[in-house]
This record gives sequence, structure tokens and C-alpha cells, in this order.
Amino acid sequence: MNKEEKKLTSIMTKQAEDIRKLLIKVVSKNGGHLASNLGVVELTLGIHEVFNSPKDKIIFDVGHQSYVHKILTDRKEKFETIRKKGGVGPFTDPMESEYDAFIGGHAGTALSAGCGIAKANPDSKVIIVIGDASICNGHSFEALNNMNEDAKNIIVILNDNEMSIDKNVGAFSNFLNRIISSNAYKGLRREIRSIVNHGRIGGRITRTIERAEKSVRQFLAPLSISEMLGFKFFGMIDGHNIEQILDCLKKVKNEVGPCFVHVKTQKGKGYVFAEENCGKFHGISPFDVVTGEVIQKKKTYSSIVEKTIVELGEKDLTIHCISAGMTKSVGFGTFFEKFPNRSKDVGISEGHAITYCAGLAISNKNPYVGIYSTFIQRGFSQLIHDVGLQKLSVKFLIDRAGIVGEDGKTHNGLYDIALFLTVPNMMLFAPTTGFELKEILEATTNIKDKSIMIRYPREEIFEYEFKDKFQIGKWREAIVGKDTLIIAAGSMFQEILRIKEELKEEGIEPTIVSSASLRPYDEEYIEENFKKYKNIFILEEGLSENGFINQIIKYCNKNNIFKKINGIGIEECLIPHGSRDELMREYGLRGEKLMEKIKVVINAHK
Repeated sequence: MNKEEKKLTSIMTKQAEDIRKLLIKVVSKNGGHLASNLGVVELTLGIHEVFNSPKDKIIFDVGHQSYVHKILTDRKEKFETIRKKGGVGPFTDPMESEYDAFIGGHAGTALSAGCGIAKANPDSKVIIVIGDASICNGHSFEALNNMNEDAKNIIVILNDNEMSIDKNVGAFSNFLNRIISSNAYKGLRREIRSIVNHGRIGGRITRTIERAEKSVRQFLAPLSISEMLGFKFFGMIDGHNIEQILDCLKKVKNEVGPCFVHVKTQKGKGYVFAEENCGKFHGISPFDVVTGEVIQKKKTYSSIVEKTIVELGEKDLTIHCISAGMTKSVGFGTFFEKFPNRSKDVGISEGHAITYCAGLAISNKNPYVGIYSTFIQRGFSQLIHDVGLQKLSVKFLIDRAGIVGEDGKTHNGLYDIALFLTVPNMMLFAPTTGFELKEILEATTNIKDKSIMIRYPREEIFEYEFKDKFQIGKWREAIVGKDTLIIAAGSMFQEILRIKEELKEEGIEPTIVSSASLRPYDEEYIEENFKKYKNIFILEEGLSENGFINQIIKYCNKNNIFKKINGIGIEECLIPHGSRDELMREYGLRGEKLMEKIKVVINAHK
């Protein structure tokens, strides 16, 4: 290394140290994805040093590891606003910056997008940074299989940290750890390449040695996917060694690809608490930098799932719990510990998770799959084809339904009701309280002839004591009023109860009904009660178009119940990031704006 290279390495080492300090400082205040970003500091610095963004296109899979990229581009001055309303977004987004080549909220999209971008931009390099969890996604494999002559300008960088949110699972992940990074493979490859590249020998001998190298490599790593698919392989590189990173990327830049670079990193690098517990610090709420402890802990709906599913599993030995890479997050942690033979984490493979559960169900098992609302979108075909059409009983626990807050538009759980209402043989529930979630889990566990969807928000548990017990297909009156009927699904029940006194001051004393049962819904209640009220409102925290609201309107029209139904739900798909409270208020689902929507309708009818 010459003098200039030493100077550059020294500058970048100091820059990496400063960036880590900034990451820890900001994420400790705002919450966010810390461990993954701490792990890619040197790698991202190297990419921006060697390549010319935005002409060269940099794509992150998943975009939660792009914080360093944001700092190095046009958002450094605003980085302290990340995940705040109106501030820097939590994932890559071309609408935010020209330096973001593609939106990056869900895993497994970058390789496919990169193929298209590379085809359309042949004079640019397309650099795809993908994790060892994301590359195991089926979507990623499809893209790898199609990276042919159109991908000569593609450089795939595998960020191998052996972790996603939970520990990576699956044969391909094990293969990466065992084979590609083995000392025998690396040593042999270096020696043969050295002979081939530097020896002054004739073409015939060169080809012979290359064939020998290929034969030995296939013997040691018969599944070497990168080179089997036509990639030029480079690695393994120490992802925290700036000298190695720069040297490798400079070489790769001048290669005709596609190229595959294997980089080994440590998730949480540089912050001891994140290094020791990178799962906790993958996505974390605001925390104390000194202790590493979350500042404010709330009891969530996931905690009710965690306790109840274990109780059910102790009684019913056919219950299996399936996670798609988020075991603890969805409340399956204790079940996995107690019943390992009835637990499976399939990794970032939601479609596979659903069909795997269908296989269990058709074999007389009782499968539960825990998935965030935003990720269930990735298995829509499987919901219909593999589960619904075969009338199988799979229980879907849909966490983070509705507005999620700081994770923004790629993660809002707005579509699940509309999606599941199209699935045949499916029952839908949106518990309005924490205890009601437990009641629904218990009431539906023995249902064998229909699938179950139970959705709940990213919210602190709300409790209300009903006079009667939960029944499938029945709604419960919480407060009996006059003139106005308000039917509230899921989280909207607590929202309407919060403003009932303010409504009373305006002369509005509604009957308030908890409608946790979305399908089947309470047809008897509709028939007997709708005609009594001047004003009828239905509230849901989901897209009002094609959601629960429209379902009730269609029922009334079909059965000649000629009452105007006023729906209050989410009208806008592209809800940005910000706190859940801010967004619920802004979009009229909480507080003053919710009250105003109700008042406007009632006053218009006076």
C-alpha cells in the first residue's frame, strides 16, 4: 500500500468511527435499525469511494441497512430526523433522493429490480448489497437464475453476517457458512488463481489449470451457486477491513460481470450491546446508550399471543407454530423454546410458510403462522390457491395491522382485511381489547373447517370489561345511546371510547358496538338494530375501499336495509412515516379529527 492509499485508509477509518457514533446517537433517540447499519459502515464507505452514485446505481436489500448510505449522500444534515414525521425515511426511496435507486422495504426485491435497472442503464454499474437472509428468499433465487448476458454491469455484494432478525435458517444459509467461506476453498482458489493469472504459460496450460481449478472447486463445493450461475466470484472479504474492501471493489469495478462479492461482517459492530444481542438491536425503540435498555416498555398484543399460544399448545399437541424469520417479534419465542419439534422458522419466505402450513393442515395438524401485516402481502397467491381453495384450517396471526408509525409506507398494514376478504373459506377477526384477543384465540383453536385471520395493531394493549362473553359472529354493545350507532372494528373501538365524553358535550350520545368479528359478522344485529338509528358509522383501521365497511354496505343493499352507512377508515394508501399517534390523528382516526368527521355527518342530518 502506497502513501496515498495509507492516507485514504486512515481518513476512512476515522470516518467509520464518526459514523458509528452518529448512528448510535440518533437511533437511541428515534429508534430504528441499528445493528444492521453498524455492520455495513466500512462496506458502504468503500462502495461510495469506488463507485459514482447516482450514475452508478446502489440498491440495498433490505433498505433498513441504508442509514450509512443516507449519511454519505444528500441527507447527512437531516439524518437526525430519520423516522420522524417529515424527516428522513426509514428505508431507501427514490421519491426521497436520486441516490436511492429503488424502494427497499421488503426483502428479496433488489436482485430482480437490479436486473431491470442494469438492462435499462448499460453504461452504469449496478451494485446490489444483499444480506445472507434476503438472498435465501425465493424471489432472489428467481432473479439469480435470470442474471445472464443482460447483467454484465451487475455487482452483487453478499453481506454475510449470519443473522437476519432471528438467526438465519435453512440449507442455503448453512451452505454459505460451511463451503464458500471454508479455508480449504479460499486457500486453494488463491493458489490456483495466482498460477493462472501471473504465470507465464501458454493458453493450453492455462485452460488446463482452469479446468482443474473448476473440478476441485466443484468437488469441494458442488453447490457453489454463484459460479454455477455464471457469476465471477470474489471473496471472502473482511467487511470491516477498508483496505481489503477498496482493493476488491476496484478490481470488480473493471470486470465484465455479473460479479458476486462475498463480504463477512459483524452485525452490531462497534457497540457492545448490539454485538451481544443483534436481534434486539435489529429494530429497536429509543434506548439508553449507556445501558442498552429500551427506555419505555409497553405491554403489546404480541405478548398476549406469546402466553396464550403456549397454553393452547400444552393442551393441543397438534398445534404447530411457524415463523417467517421473526419468531420473537410475533410472540412465538416461548412456544419455540418449549415445543421445538412443533416449531419452524422458515426464514424470509412468507409464501413458503403459508404453503408449509397448508401441508400441515391437510395432514390433520393445527398450524399457526405469525406474520406482520405488511409481509402477508408476499403470500397472496398461496392464501387463495393453497389454503382457501382446499378449505384448510390455518390460523394467521397478523401483527402490526393498520398504521405502524415510524417504519412508514412500505410497512403499514393497510391491505390485510381487503386481501383476506377475497380468500374463500376464511374467518376474519380484529380484537378490540387485549383480553378479547385471548378470547378469540381460544374460541377459534378447534375450528377445523375454516382458516382464521386475527389482526391486531402495533399498539399498547387496551382493555375494556364487557358484560358478555365473546362469540364468533356476534358483536357486543359497550354503551347504549340514542340516534347514532357507531360500530368499531379492532383498534377503532378504543379510539371512539376515548372521545365519547367530547361527543356528549356536543350533544352526541351514540350506541357504541365492538365488532371484533369481521367475517362472519353479526347479521342478526344488523337486521334488528340498523333501522332504529338516524346515523350509522362503521370504523376500521384499514383501507375503507373493499374493506369491512364496504362488506356491511353490500350486505345492507342486498337485504333491502335502506340506511346510509358512513364509513370512517383509511382513504390514502401512501401514509408516510411518523409516530403512530401523529398519523392516526392526521388521517382522522383519533382525537379531534375523528370527532369532527362524526359531527359533520350528524349536523348535516339535523
